[in-house]
Amino acid sequence: MTKVQNGNLSIAGKIFSVIACALMTGFMWRVRGDHGWGSMWGMFAVGVMLILFIYTVFGDRKKMNYEIIPISVLLLGITNGGWGTLNSQMEGYLTSTAAFTGEEAARLVEIDPVHGLYMMLFLGFGWMPLFAFTVASLFSKKEYKLKHYIILIAVFYIVTYIFKFSLSHFILEAIHPEAVMYCKEGLADRGIDLSPMMAYIKEFGSAAWAKKVPFARNYFTSIDVMSAAFGALFTSLAALVIIKDRFTALISFLINAVSSVSITVADVFLIIDSDRGILPPVGEVPMWLKAPAWSLWEFFTGFFIGFGIMLILQCIPKKYISEEPFVPELTVKNKTFNYIFTAGALLTFAMCLTVIRPLGMRIGTHLFEAGLCEDEDTAGTVIAVILTVVAAVISFVIMRDLLKEEKLPFGTSAGKFARKALPVYFVATSLIYFFTDDELPFEGIRDMNGFYEKFNAGGLTVLLLSLSAFVLFVVFWELTIRNGEKNSKIEVTGF
Repeated sequence: MTKVQNGNLSIAGKIFSVIACALMTGFMWRVRGDHGWGSMWGMFAVGVMLILFIYTVFGDRKKMNYEIIPISVLLLGITNGGWGTLNSQMEGYLTSTAAFTGEEAARLVEIDPVHGLYMMLFLGFGWMPLFAFTVASLFSKKEYKLKHYIILIAVFYIVTYIFKFSLSHFILEAIHPEAVMYCKEGLADRGIDLSPMMAYIKEFGSAAWAKKVPFARNYFTSIDVMSAAFGALFTSLAALVIIKDRFTALISFLINAVSSVSITVADVFLIIDSDRGILPPVGEVPMWLKAPAWSLWEFFTGFFIGFGIMLILQCIPKKYISEEPFVPELTVKNKTFNYIFTAGALLTFAMCLTVIRPLGMRIGTHLFEAGLCEDEDTAGTVIAVILTVVAAVISFVIMRDLLKEEKLPFGTSAGKFARKALPVYFVATSLIYFFTDDELPFEGIRDMNGFYEKFNAGGLTVLLLSLSAFVLFVVFWELTIRNGEKNSKIEVTGF
């Protein structure tokens, strides 16, 4: 048994880590909105960087084992919801999505922007609850076993589905009556003699069905995000009541609250020029800010979430993160399991597939544009599958020594693995993001006039922001690492 100094940063080092995490998560959240990532797969990529960063800053810890890395990545991605029509409601408007019978375009109706505020807060609170309690449990004094994680995951889904098919419908009518009223009009237009609640239950919340009925998509999405938020709340309460862990209950609640506020505050870029929104009128918004509003919302959502999560973790009382006994050993004493899990879940899924998929999809697009295939999605999927199989074979070959003896993967702790893996993954993601899209960075700009023209049209705002975040993250990452090395008095060696 060896003692290690965990999260041993000075005040300056803690500030560096908070800034670095904000820049990193902002960059990755912008990446997740770009071609090739998106939705659940985009969140997997965000999850890889977040958990590796946490391991790097606070490892080595007794609970920070290899198994948690791919599990936390998976748990972050599977709970992501859909924006639907929620993003623009703080403008004071709601779109029907589908056109009414006899009308050529979707309707845009006025609503109370405060109701839109409620929905965005719900959306963010239920965005990453399983990841939130998993991270919180890493710092808790309570010993967590597999059954504890199963209990909390079960609570989230049970409560979420109970609310989806009952309570959320009544709550929505109380806090956002326009959503219910307009959905009734849409159902009547389609000749559907059902209440919004019964239509949701009958169609089992199908988004594909809802998109065909005016205002139904908004109603269905609202029910989904509200239910997930209550599922997140009850998951934290379950940690308190069932697991009897006040620490995990509080930290997971705070992480969910940070996500809620971050997604809502960053939405300012989508509503800043509204004439009747929740914000006071600001007049005409320049195109360099207005055109990339969606991408700016993505970046700053991640920026605020990364900032908030790391700030919470750095403010945890010292007794939870100070020196503790650390045994560099396998969590599961089964060589076959560790071999399959490390090569499959950690390397193939978390470290490779989350990078390979966007690369494959982008290659598929280029092949389609060159006339070399008929369907870019099919081509991209085929390429991603082939590359993943190759990556899996390589992963299982390089980890085959785990079958011969009980030892830690890569011969080192998970914390030290994270420190080496993070920059590799970040650079790989950045290269794909910047250099495999339809246009290379600054392509077509030959003089300053061309630069100003493209900038004023909004074409360079997100690119410059992303490049700045990339460079600044590297700087603050290095400052964080050096500060940790400077203040570490005890180091684990001899694996």
